[in-house]
Amino acid sequence: IDLEFKIGAPIEYVFDWWTDLSPDDSALVKPLKSRQIISRTSQFILLRDEEQMYFRKMTFDVKVSLDRPHKWISEYDGKDARAKSEYVLRSNADGTTVIQYHTRIQPKGFLTSILSPMVKPFVKRVFVSEMRIFINALTEDYRKGKTAIESRGNTGEEKLGK
Repeated sequence: IDLEFKIGAPIEYVFDWWTDLSPDDSALVKPLKSRQIISRTSQFILLRDEEQMYFRKMTFDVKVSLDRPHKWISEYDGKDARAKSEYVLRSNADGTTVIQYHTRIQPKGFLTSILSPMVKPFVKRVFVSEMRIFINALTEDYRKGKTAIESRGNTGEEKLGK
């Protein structure tokens, strides 16, 4: 799945806002039911996400590798699937940012592998919807003059190495 969006905020703000992961993120998008931050450094974030998509509950252990300010990679490992999502940011001369999103999902198990091609269009629709929700929230926070940390409800105190 490949997606690209233009965001009305500078690249540093987009990176900080999007990678300031917290348990409160589950309030933004419906499939994410809970998020637990396991550890955080300036280069990595380890977390556990619980999601529910189309009546199926899934738990993923997630490793986010940060390459400030242009890129981060999220690697998901769950019982039914493994995925790797890459987010690449590009700064525009007008102060906006383009985010390119690429994800590759690898089903685990026989049944999941068979159903994967049929489910892919629905999963893509969910990803597009989530991206639009995040972008709208980010843009609104930037427009209101909130810092990336303030807008996500984090104090920043739990951040290590920043």
